[in-house]
Amino acid sequence: MAPSHPNGPTINGHPTSLSTRPEDSVEVLLGFVRYEEKELVFEVEVNNNSSKPVLLAPETFYYTPLYTDTPDTLMASATAAVLEPARVAALDPEARLQQLAQRLDKQANKAQGGGWLELVTSATHIAENVSSISKKETDQQSAEREQRHADDEAFLAEQREEHAQKADMLYDQKRNMESVALRKTMLPPRQYVTGQVHFPRSDGAHQLRMVLFFNERPVTFNFTQRPGVL
Repeated sequence: MAPSHPNGPTINGHPTSLSTRPEDSVEVLLGFVRYEEKELVFEVEVNNNSSKPVLLAPETFYYTPLYTDTPDTLMASATAAVLEPARVAALDPEARLQQLAQRLDKQANKAQGGGWLELVTSATHIAENVSSISKKETDQQSAEREQRHADDEAFLAEQREEHAQKADMLYDQKRNMESVALRKTMLPPRQYVTGQVHFPRSDGAHQLRMVLFFNERPVTFNFTQRPGVL
């Protein structure tokens, strides 16, 4: 994956496509970062050289995959109109952060214990201990009961540890996303912002027509990929 016509400086070693709007005094850089299992990751840099703030809303970004072997046809509107399928919207970073937060809370709560399985196990152990008194257990039965209870407690402790590890992983994912994702923002004058935007993959497309917005105005970039070659 690369810009069809790279004309901007590299961002973290990746070639970029640069769009300059003299009438707005805004520069937009777009570079491809990597393929993930089900996603495409791009990096966006917006320089606001104007005297007014600029609204960025990455959830409004999208691309149109074009299934053609001829890059020049990307600019031919009649052909493109036939080839263009539905738009592929960017993944909303706020929605993803909310999902991560919910999953993190769920795993953190489970790591603290006190779930239904632990309550049932505890109640069962108490009932068995009480019953053992009236049944007058043999030494062997008593040892088996205590071992069974110890095994149950070890299993529950292992489950809590697994949930704690998952919570740690989700916490790291959330912190990383908060630091690198491009999020909805009002960019002040004379400031710039850089961040990553995720899109669902379209592996079969030969070109992607990327459309980004600032102040609800579209900026278009063309990227080329070779299907089957990551």
